[in-house]
Amino acid sequence: MSLDELLALLDRTPVIASIHPVSICYLPEDVTVLDSATEAAWQFDAPEPTLPGRLLITGSDPQYSSRFPQVRCDHDPFTPALNGVLFERYDDIASRMLCQSQVAELIVAGASKHDLIILLLVDGLSYRDVNSWADSSNRALDVDPCLVDVPTLTRVAFPNLVGAPSLAMRLFDIGYHHRLGFTYWTREDNQLTERLFHTVAEVKKIGHFSEILATLRSHLDDAGQRKSYVQIVRTGLDSYAHGQKRRPPIAAIVGEVRREFEQLTVLCDDLYRKLEIRTCLYLTADHGILWRDEFESEIIGDAPAKSSLRWCGWRDLYHQRDKGRRFLIDGEEYYCLGFPKLRRPLRIDEQGVHGGISFQESIVPFITVKIGDQCSILVKT
Repeated sequence: MSLDELLALLDRTPVIASIHPVSICYLPEDVTVLDSATEAAWQFDAPEPTLPGRLLITGSDPQYSSRFPQVRCDHDPFTPALNGVLFERYDDIASRMLCQSQVAELIVAGASKHDLIILLLVDGLSYRDVNSWADSSNRALDVDPCLVDVPTLTRVAFPNLVGAPSLAMRLFDIGYHHRLGFTYWTREDNQLTERLFHTVAEVKKIGHFSEILATLRSHLDDAGQRKSYVQIVRTGLDSYAHGQKRRPPIAAIVGEVRREFEQLTVLCDDLYRKLEIRTCLYLTADHGILWRDEFESEIIGDAPAKSSLRWCGWRDLYHQRDKGRRFLIDGEEYYCLGFPKLRRPLRIDEQGVHGGISFQESIVPFITVKIGDQCSILVKT
């Protein structure tokens, strides 16, 4: 049943619906949502008069299964249509889905079942770029949407991912004493690298992915059965959004990210067959990209040509008519605009933007592959 069909049915009767929690945020304000059929029945059976209205019930109860119709709503909330509700219902949506600030906790919660955890962090990748991977993969691969619950900026979102205390430190406390990192920069010449890899004992500055694979294989062979955590930072689409006069080959770049992830998966398969190392491999991103040719911008300010397009600090709010959403991160204020607002017109060499709040920028993938579970290496039919 579609969302429109559900609304039409709600005009006639209360309905028990199996529906994605975020899809509820698309419903009109006059729809009352109850968690249980018991509560709905109590309201109808109470002696006090009840005003008519549309009532959606999200929790079933066998006692009332015959009293209200039960349907399944197949609405997918994670499409560009989310831009119609994301800014206004941001907090409600955040409470109904996985958020970036919860990723580290989620990884730690499942760590006891594995010997090796690999986290691939990609700079600039949207959920919509990869949401078809699960359907086309020959293994058990989960691709879940994840809300960037901070400004969609690399320097803010990557630290939001690893958390504080850092993921590496939290894993160390539960036995992951062998830690290894790969990035493009050294800790000495990049402050963000120092923050992301804090407490990672060994960090390699490597650009080519083939070198990462070779180094990783050698180190994990030496590690034997010790529990290990590997953290890898790779470029995605971010650098192609800035300083480009032509639209970048997005599909080709995303394809390269996928090939790297698959190479890691093959390596982990080999380690399981050789050493019975059980691995959980994750991929996620700091933020996505909103490309210039996929929206009609609304200019709400006169910010200088080199200033940010989708966010600003409090000192620069006088350049715009709309404040946006306020975030307070490490004592610094960020004001982020909703879709499709910009603080100034796009320059010719700006192919994409991030920093604001939109489906494209704010919904990133959280991908999981488990190797060592019997189901992880079965071919889908």
